[in-house]
Amino acid sequence: MNLIKAIFSVAALICFLAVLARGQQPLQTQAHDTVEGVEVDLVSIEVQNNIVTAKFRIRNTGTDKQSVVFNFGRCYIMDETNQKKYYPLKDSDGLFIAGPMYDNSDGGRFWYDVDKGKSKAFWVKFPQPADNPAAVTISIPAVSPFESVKLAK
Repeated sequence: MNLIKAIFSVAALICFLAVLARGQQPLQTQAHDTVEGVEVDLVSIEVQNNIVTAKFRIRNTGTDKQSVVFNFGRCYIMDETNQKKYYPLKDSDGLFIAGPMYDNSDGGRFWYDVDKGKSKAFWVKFPQPADNPAAVTISIPAVSPFESVKLAK
């Protein structure tokens, strides 16, 4: 009986570690177009209650601190099959549902310094595309597009 419990415990630990390791791998990575040594990881994207939540991590792989700034309103997801863009959702005050938000300028901006070897996470919420495409393209200002991203439900 103790041997069975031990085997079950080891199997559970291996499964847990596999899930943990998978969670740390980005779905895609793109280089920043204008800031040297900065890369943006698409960490996750999921659909829940007709809302798409995309989570990102900005990593500074360079040798100096870098400042990254963009307006959340310039982000979008695109249903390429149906040729439709979807911009971030806004709250009742007209602010984009995204964060962390540096200030409320133009509905909200991301503007943070990222020290060398460090990262800064951000997220954006979008409406679910009406035609339920299997994949979308995600656009973040000054970053090459994240293409053929599967929508997890």
